[in-house]
Amino acid sequence: MRANHLAVLTGVSLFLIASAASAEQYLPDVISKDPYKNAYAQMLSFPDWVSKAQGTATPVEKVSAGGKSFLVGHMCKPHDCANNQLSVVFSANGKKSWGLLATRSADEEAFTKQVLGNPDSIVEGLLNKSFSDNNP
Repeated sequence: MRANHLAVLTGVSLFLIASAASAEQYLPDVISKDPYKNAYAQMLSFPDWVSKAQGTATPVEKVSAGGKSFLVGHMCKPHDCANNQLSVVFSANGKKSWGLLATRSADEEAFTKQVLGNPDSIVEGLLNKSFSDNNP
């Protein structure tokens, strides 16, 4: 009888372990654990020239669009301006910003563009204009 209890207990334990191993996982749970936590943080980080604003730049411009004033600037990665660029638009009071990060590898023709800050269509137009003006 004791052997049966032990066999049942062992079987239940193995079932619970197998269930836990195959349980559904959700992205927020996975992201909070190693090694995924570090990989996720790296995906969201920007190169130093972007995050530290240490690029080659043009003078910023005050512009008006949609009845509002903005400050627009453009910079690029030092020694690699042809492949790594960032345009930024600031609200007139400087409390909000939006960006357009454009990158490509040396062997590609087209840029991969990443819009930052969820701009409306007016601000997105300013970002695209800044990019175009700096890539004649």
